[in-house]
Amino acid sequence: MPRFFVDREPEAACFLGGETGRHIVRSLRMRSGETLTLCAGTGKDFFCTVTEIAPDGAWVRVDAVRPTVSEPRTEVTVCMGWPKGDKLETVVQKSVELGARAIWPILTARCVARPDGASLEKKTARLRKIAREAAQQSGRGMVPEVLPCAPLETALDRAGRDGKILFFYENGSASLREALKIPADRLYIFVGPEGGFAPEEARLAEEKGAALLTLGPRILRTETAPIAALAAVLYDRGDFERRE
Repeated sequence: MPRFFVDREPEAACFLGGETGRHIVRSLRMRSGETLTLCAGTGKDFFCTVTEIAPDGAWVRVDAVRPTVSEPRTEVTVCMGWPKGDKLETVVQKSVELGARAIWPILTARCVARPDGASLEKKTARLRKIAREAAQQSGRGMVPEVLPCAPLETALDRAGRDGKILFFYENGSASLREALKIPADRLYIFVGPEGGFAPEEARLAEEKGAALLTLGPRILRTETAPIAALAAVLYDRGDFERRE
């Protein structure tokens, strides 16, 4: 069943226009009687039936409202050193599919790609579009946020205040399994760019209370590491089990 995010909870009957309406009419070619799901990010799913097709959108009727069951119990933010090319797009898409609450691009000492100004705004807007599309495709109950790019120290400061830091470092040796034994409802995964984190950045993370973690003996690409870490974290927290 197609799923769409809307700005507010729908009434008993409502009109879907704009980009959503065009997608329903022109791309999906939906007809009266077909069904779809609407979500406003409020923890509810609205199951609807299309009642009328217009040139610029569709009228729908809300048939049922149920709690959203797709959101993980643990809030995980993926903090990713800005990589080269379109790798960050892959990380955003897959992190949203898996269940990340937010993705935070960060600038580190070894970032080769350093977008700024208009280029950064354009790239961030594209990443947010990818996040929205991935959230709709994967049945999420909200659209995970793509936070504005920030320096590593800024992200570490916030992570240390708000939750627990999971800092993955190529010379790290601490066990992720052991780190996850400490209860925390909000986790921040840190993964470096192609060259990894510099030694002084690893020391800074330790000063903020982080252990230097490993993802095992194999060398993972920068776009693989955050996805592997996120999957491991959510599996450990029981969020790969189906909830009804």
